[in-house]
Amino acid sequence: MRNEPLAARLAGTAAATSIAGVPAQAVAIAKCLVVDQLGLQLRGATLPNVAPVARLVTSAGGTPESTVVGTGTRTSVPYAAYANGTFGHACQYDDSHQLAWHPGSCVVPSVLALAERERRTGADVITAVIAGAQVMAVLGAAATPAMQQLGWHGAKVLGVFGAAVGAGLMLGLTVEQLAQAIAIAASDSAGTMEYDHGGGEVKRVHVGSAARAGCEAALLAREGMTAPLTALEGDKGVLTLIGRLDASEALAAVDAAYARFHILDLIFRLHPTVGTVHAPLDGIASLRREHGFDWPDVENISVGLTEYGKNHGGTITRPHDVLSAQFSLAFSVGLLLTRGQDRPQDYFDPSLWGDPDILAVADRVQVYATSFPDGFPMLSAWVEVRLRDGREFTTVQRGFRGHPANPATAEEIEAKFRANLVGLRTTDETEEILALTRSLDKLPDLTYLIGLVAAPAGRTGPARHPASAMS
Repeated sequence: MRNEPLAARLAGTAAATSIAGVPAQAVAIAKCLVVDQLGLQLRGATLPNVAPVARLVTSAGGTPESTVVGTGTRTSVPYAAYANGTFGHACQYDDSHQLAWHPGSCVVPSVLALAERERRTGADVITAVIAGAQVMAVLGAAATPAMQQLGWHGAKVLGVFGAAVGAGLMLGLTVEQLAQAIAIAASDSAGTMEYDHGGGEVKRVHVGSAARAGCEAALLAREGMTAPLTALEGDKGVLTLIGRLDASEALAAVDAAYARFHILDLIFRLHPTVGTVHAPLDGIASLRREHGFDWPDVENISVGLTEYGKNHGGTITRPHDVLSAQFSLAFSVGLLLTRGQDRPQDYFDPSLWGDPDILAVADRVQVYATSFPDGFPMLSAWVEVRLRDGREFTTVQRGFRGHPANPATAEEIEAKFRANLVGLRTTDETEEILALTRSLDKLPDLTYLIGLVAAPAGRTGPARHPASAMS
């Protein structure tokens, strides 16, 4: 009902979500999201920038009920979600969304941690992922403009609610309990974006913390913990304090956003960088293929982004850590032109942060704020390349490959998954994981799939899956 608290309304809609009632394309995207996350978590488990999280979770111990991907460790549900979410975001290579920010790294880890413990079906998992992403997106429709302006990190602010909903559905909470889970999660809704200027690896923890907090909120709600159901739209609620909206504005924005399944607008990243620099990279690569210039030929590269894009990727020119490299358009352009690629491992190589050729290109990149024609995604770019011989080439990039305006194919997402698993799993194991995720909606439980991604690199997985579980 219209006068219900927003937490109750969100809970009722989420609880009514059924895999039979969502578009087939949404189910297909949810499957791709799960496989993308598993590949990123496996790679993330090997990376030094998030190793402190792995050590913390290992030392904390906990009831062995859920798997920490790629480590051989099992721990409590919240800590497994915390580690796996952090791993999934470690490469700056996970999904993105214009309203929901990074639903995959927040929702998928919380859902899988409880799906493993509760022996839920693959169809249950897909339903929970779609519902959790939807809650993040409809709240983001209300709050994202203010968060972008003020510097709040939407993945953390919104992620706790998506994770709570996903976890709550895995637990089979009543609508009333699910509403309490959403309201409880509001007390963990925070996180700033100072990292996009100053670097630091704490950003990776934002999504892991959201996944953990969401699991905890759902578990607490089941145990009887309560919170104010106006924790979103109340005078001191999240949408008021962080979204800068009054109750009527917040409710109207959320109501309007429910007209669409927002997982359909998911962005799959094909560059391991902040999403604001993908369109310029695609535009520059396209001009290079068309005109055949090399980096020493370049005199200047001008890139027009939205004001938000300019500030959220266009300010760093001298990276000093992994995150500042991934948030540097100039460095990414230097990588692309001097090395012909921008692989995840390139951003983790300190010797490249000060490479003279890369930095020489970076110094030729100028970023300015601009606007785009109606109908263009916010993550678009004007690109002009001027060569030393006087030639100039220009393009306008409407979104980028992987954006809904130019969506990635399932084959491209699976190719990315295979690349992430090189050296971590055998070819047979990699293909078996892919086969299982393609048929995720048919799996009676996730036991075998989780077993395939559980062990550290170099160790064999479980025995081959019985044919009955694939039926």
